[in-house]
Amino acid sequence: MSQYCIISEFNPLHNGHAYLISKSREMGAESVTCVMSGNATQRGELAIVDKYLRAEAAVRCGADLVLELPYPWCMSSAEYFATAAISIASHFCDTLLFGSECADIELLKGAAAACETMDFKTEFEQRGTAGEGAAAAYISCLEHRGFCGFSSNDLLGIAYIRAINRLGADMQSVTARRLGAAYNSDTAEGEGFQSATALRNCIRTRLSDAKEYMPEIMWRIIQMEADNGGLTDIACLDSLILGYFRLANGDQLESIAECSGGIANRICDTARRSTSATEMLEALRTKRYTDARLRRAALFCMTGVEQKHISALPEYTTLLAANGRGRALLAKKRKLRGITVVTKPADAPKDSFQYLLSDKLDSIYTLARTQKLTADAFLKKGTYIDHTM
Repeated sequence: MSQYCIISEFNPLHNGHAYLISKSREMGAESVTCVMSGNATQRGELAIVDKYLRAEAAVRCGADLVLELPYPWCMSSAEYFATAAISIASHFCDTLLFGSECADIELLKGAAAACETMDFKTEFEQRGTAGEGAAAAYISCLEHRGFCGFSSNDLLGIAYIRAINRLGADMQSVTARRLGAAYNSDTAEGEGFQSATALRNCIRTRLSDAKEYMPEIMWRIIQMEADNGGLTDIACLDSLILGYFRLANGDQLESIAECSGGIANRICDTARRSTSATEMLEALRTKRYTDARLRRAALFCMTGVEQKHISALPEYTTLLAANGRGRALLAKKRKLRGITVVTKPADAPKDSFQYLLSDKLDSIYTLARTQKLTADAFLKKGTYIDHTM
């Protein structure tokens, strides 16, 4: 087995990500495919630079093929994020490599199996009914079964393993120890790998501090976008977000994913009392609802994402970047009648819900920067092709 996959966001691509790509080669990968989030991320944020630029950096750092994990799955909670990503990856790869804090694949497989038992599901539902947040309830159920001390990447790894099992994918999973700062660390300091969160904070406050923590190509792209007004900034969307929710009817948004339990009404009420999107999101924060869930809920409302959408599987994926090996792999696997791969965004099936939702997300994304773009800007983008390999 030698066709490896790395599921990623690369927001931005940092030295830790480059290490994981390199690690896959050490483990025997003949090809490395990255299934990478599009213009939105699982934390409910817009990617700091667009998907084509991040994909280019990935190929120039050693990946062979970069396929999009499309919206809305790229911004969904772990279960739907992982299931959609594996549904794409399984057509092209036989081995999933992911980073984890514990670096114990058998322990993670054991936890994944425990999550599928009826008593686990019953306890999880009971904790939710009692008012415990979904993330906290999930961790409590794992700890109750002896799976203690898991961190963010461990939990995402469990979601990947569960997705492989649920889909019956012909893939094995392997893990490498996640090195450096914690996943949610918000400050870049010292030597070693830093979290993407910390690097985004650096980029937005003191750009030069981020340079040593990412590959040269990613740094050059970030610097170029900073100079050209292309980095995303939620402040650019203040009027759009506040205007939308001040005029919205919360009751009519109850069917939107992540908005059950009165969340939509809370967002609408809070928008009327806030003067910026950041202020609104900070005021919404509670022990029960994570920041990520609230950000997802807000963008899902604005783009009309319902539970039925994230419960389905992607109809197609977009080719973002490739080198010679990646193009050869794509040509070979296409003959096996896998998932549809769109090479020109304008050729995507325009009658699919996936296209319609992605188009709405991109319409927002193109405004989330100092230098605005037209709503159809990503229909004109082209795949990055590296002809050197």
